[in-house]
Amino acid sequence: MNRQMRRASEANGRRMQIMPWEVFKDVTTEAIERHRLLSPGSKFIVDRVYQNPKYIVQCFYGRDIFGKPATKAMIRRSDGAAIYSWSDMFRIKNEIFGDEAEAVQMFPKKSELVDEANLYWLWVIEGES
Repeated sequence: MNRQMRRASEANGRRMQIMPWEVFKDVTTEAIERHRLLSPGSKFIVDRVYQNPKYIVQCFYGRDIFGKPATKAMIRRSDGAAIYSWSDMFRIKNEIFGDEAEAVQMFPKKSELVDEANLYWLWVIEGES
């Protein structure tokens, strides 16, 4: 994505942040096609993508955490800003994975830190609800 496209995306995200919260929609097909157009040859594979005006959630099934099967969910705001709201993260978990699903957020060792964007990860433990 070039600078002009990134700025347009961020401006659109800022406009979306002032909209009211809406139910998440499955936008997997559109997201995969957009990714192929913007990053041809990329090996990035996502299983599901959900979006509402405020957040985008990418899900990767078949992962594990602490030896338990889990879904890894990458969450970011539509405007790319940092997420400071625990209640928003909790609401996202409930709306996409269910009220009784359990999830963890882990902070990596400094030697494994990758901090290039305001992306947040939840591991939703399978079979715990």
